[in-house]
Amino acid sequence: MKKNQQQLLPVPPQLLFNVIHSASDVIIVADQKRRIVFANHSACEKTGFQHGELLGKNIAALYSKENQAKYISRILQGIQKHGRWSGEIELRRKNGTPLWIDTKIYAFYDDDGKIAGRIGIGRDLSDRRLLGQHQWESDGHLLTVIESMEDAVCVCDAQGKIVMCNEAHCRMLGYCREEIIGVQPPYPWVDQVDHRKLRYGFRILLKEGKLKNYTISWHRHDESTLVVSLAFSPMKDISGSISGMVITARDITDVQYVEELRRTNERMQRLISDVQRKAERLQTLEAVNSLVLKNTDIGRIFRSVVAGIKKLVQHDLAGIYVYDSDHESLLPHTLSKQTQFSRRLAKFPLPLGEGIIGAAAISGRMVLANNAQLDPRSKYPEGMKPDREHFIAVPLQGRGSIFGVLVVARNSDPEFIEEEALIVKSFADATTVALENARLFWELNKHQHGLAQAVVSHVGREMARNVSAPLKLPGERGRKRIPRSKKTGSALQ
Repeated sequence: MKKNQQQLLPVPPQLLFNVIHSASDVIIVADQKRRIVFANHSACEKTGFQHGELLGKNIAALYSKENQAKYISRILQGIQKHGRWSGEIELRRKNGTPLWIDTKIYAFYDDDGKIAGRIGIGRDLSDRRLLGQHQWESDGHLLTVIESMEDAVCVCDAQGKIVMCNEAHCRMLGYCREEIIGVQPPYPWVDQVDHRKLRYGFRILLKEGKLKNYTISWHRHDESTLVVSLAFSPMKDISGSISGMVITARDITDVQYVEELRRTNERMQRLISDVQRKAERLQTLEAVNSLVLKNTDIGRIFRSVVAGIKKLVQHDLAGIYVYDSDHESLLPHTLSKQTQFSRRLAKFPLPLGEGIIGAAAISGRMVLANNAQLDPRSKYPEGMKPDREHFIAVPLQGRGSIFGVLVVARNSDPEFIEEEALIVKSFADATTVALENARLFWELNKHQHGLAQAVVSHVGREMARNVSAPLKLPGERGRKRIPRSKKTGSALQ
């Protein structure tokens, strides 16, 4: 070997270990499953974790949750293709704050040439980023940023006097800067109503420390109007006392107009749907009332009512239960059977006074029960409690008597709303009228039949009495009776 040739001396492991721990860069070694097997002192110091806390932790736990999939995919793709990857990574310190590092990751291999893990070396970018921010602030770039904004920005003192505004503020109002700076409340571009609202906003700012999305109207110099959304931030002096406020304003005139159009369209659609439902309801009720006036069979009226509910209210079961005085229960009479569960459940009578529906029939008050399966008052046949049940029950009560109850039920969401309950109640009222009419018709027939019997009996008695009474002709009053012959019955002459 030549004398001038330098020989590479082996580096003692302890010396290498000390060098790695003394490095200011973050150095982390992970195995093939991305579990951390080594971290230097700088990695612990900058992330805030103890050495023992990092060992065994998956390297992905240092990434923010929203970036985990992205970083893992990119790094894995770079290592598989090139054996290395480089780029900026946002880590999360133990206290949750971000740590940006410029990272280079290299793969290392086992004796068979397979990837055994990876070594990551990262340089903290915090100082560089802060230096860049300070440069922007010190060189007047911050003022350039404010002047370049589309949103209006103004600074006011504690009394509301404007001490600074940007170009967008002037452009939005149509005033020059000289006309705005120094203006005190009330501002000429804010009317009296919005000025009171603005003062209220100032009070909210002082109480809560911030205020966002506060909408008022501004009147431009040319008397046109725009709608702005304001955001207030307190400005504090060195002692921490509030010395003024920073206000940003965004022109939302077009957004407000579009939003008003959208809300108007929604109101129109709801109104149209409401009118259509009411028209459908009136037509159905008119048909039911027509059947009532024609003294139609009560079963046909019930079927018409159930069919009308089917058109207007989504349900799994709609039915009319009639009162059976012999068994003190409500028996299913006319049902709209749509599901296997509702068909099975409809076979069982409802005991009067028991459960929510049975109690409602006695009380005479409508019941709207959502998630009735959770209500301890609910009673179901053995083994037939549903996973979910919403129902509306309206008693059918006449003059001091119980006819039955109209029930509409759903075994899935959505829950019933008040509007649907009112629709069901209107059909229950029509059903009650039909039942009252049927009872009155039956009572009328009974009364007429009894009256006819009384008339026949009275006429019979009168006829019998008239046969035994002497025959009198008009003008016979006061005349002397003419004796008749006993043998011939003729008048004696």
